[in-house]
Amino acid sequence: MPALRLALSMLAAWAIVSTAHAAAPPATESNPLLESRVYLQISPDGADELDELFAALEDSVAADEAQPDPVVVVLHGSEASRFLRRNYLDNQPLVDRAAKLKAFDRIDLRMCETWMRRNGVVRDDLLPFIDTVPLAPEEVDRLEREGYRSYGAVRPGNPLL
Repeated sequence: MPALRLALSMLAAWAIVSTAHAAAPPATESNPLLESRVYLQISPDGADELDELFAALEDSVAADEAQPDPVVVVLHGSEASRFLRRNYLDNQPLVDRAAKLKAFDRIDLRMCETWMRRNGVVRDDLLPFIDTVPLAPEEVDRLEREGYRSYGAVRPGNPLL
């Protein structure tokens, strides 16, 4: 009789654990890009990171994932010229992706006014969805003081995550 009670108790415990486990929602992989305030500083060698960032954000739009704050993209250096009106046709796929992500409030593009002055660029040369900041390095410092993290620190595949 004690063996029967033990067996029934074990069976009941197994049933409770199995039911609780089956009812638990599946574990989801967190996306630090969507959980952090993030910035990406685009300089002459940043095109690959920009493409990677846009792809990740497009995936988040398609999956209807929440993103509390847009990723701030600070443009300066030769890469910034890709976002000028006169260069639109040469960079249409990139610019169209940026415009779409801006429309979904996934990015906030900011161009360095110092770079603009040095390169003879005026506000009317910019696409309408691009804002300006006085100096890119100062903007990055300000973002970090406000708690933003560099995209390199949160990017998918970062071994430190």
